[in-house]
Amino acid sequence: MLRVMIQGLKIAVVFVLAAVIVVAAQRALVTQLEASASPAGQPVVFQVEPDESVDSIAERLHEAGLIRSPTYFKLRVRLSNADTRIRAGRFVLYTGMSVNQIIQTLTTAPGVQTVRVRFLEGWRAEQYADELVRVGILSDPQQFLEVLDAGRWQARYPFLADLLPNQRIEGFLFPDTYEFRTDATPEEIVRTLLDTFDQRVPAEMRAQAEQLGRPFYQVLIIASIVEREAAVPEERPVIASVFYNRLRENMPLQADPTVQYALGSKDNWWPSLASVPDLATVDSPYNTYRTAGLPPGPICNPGLAAIEAALSPAQTDYLYFVTRGDGSGAHVFARTYEEHVRNIREQHGG
Repeated sequence: MLRVMIQGLKIAVVFVLAAVIVVAAQRALVTQLEASASPAGQPVVFQVEPDESVDSIAERLHEAGLIRSPTYFKLRVRLSNADTRIRAGRFVLYTGMSVNQIIQTLTTAPGVQTVRVRFLEGWRAEQYADELVRVGILSDPQQFLEVLDAGRWQARYPFLADLLPNQRIEGFLFPDTYEFRTDATPEEIVRTLLDTFDQRVPAEMRAQAEQLGRPFYQVLIIASIVEREAAVPEERPVIASVFYNRLRENMPLQADPTVQYALGSKDNWWPSLASVPDLATVDSPYNTYRTAGLPPGPICNPGLAAIEAALSPAQTDYLYFVTRGDGSGAHVFARTYEEHVRNIREQHGG
């Protein structure tokens, strides 16, 4: 009798353990299916069309990397009776959202949807356009680039007066983090960027350019080159001083980023120059190895620190600098060409 009871107990334990394993496996599977298929936090603008089927929505969510399994999504929708409550409209979803969160969002009236966009210091206008497409506000980068002619904006923004009407307002697209409506027009976006520039770089600050004997637009061009050259923040005023010194000595600026700007393409907006044996052969008015003086416009949109450095350069007699060979991004500065050649040899073994 005791032996029968022990065997029955063993069988019961086996059943219990099996049940625990099954439940744990089910929970693990559900957790996996609930999770997004992509890294968390990336915005995705998702349009639900009128009368669109749940099957179609599930497939497109999967294609967008927002869900792992269309079948699981459809099951969750139908179990929660959400198929009749999904609304047509434009929604901002984020990678990393659970299936339940996505269903809740799609069954809530869209209202005014916004998306956060970060434009980095040193980006050129094309990179802004690419980012607006990436977050889903625009469908084509050309939509943004087509509204950047200065003539569109000069009546509203006097600080653009020094530009030619057909000149791009590169340099004035202030880099920052913005919240835009998902239906924002390119004109609305540019207006926000220019308003921010006017606030962050106000008229009294721009007037400091007079102390340098230059129009502010020229200072902004220098700021854009400083932004691309300086990897160490405290070097910005020193690098700015080198460019002013070279201009004063009627020397070409010989700034590598201006050549990168000339060579940039949609495949790589800031290409390496390692494969260019003679930088002076790159035919572009932006190439400061080939053309003396300043390029015709900024090569990027500099941040506030670079603009401040260009407005208040350090007082030096440096005419040259070369990147250190330690990978820090810092530079070694020189007053003479001989000293510069010695620095190149010491830092890079040339």
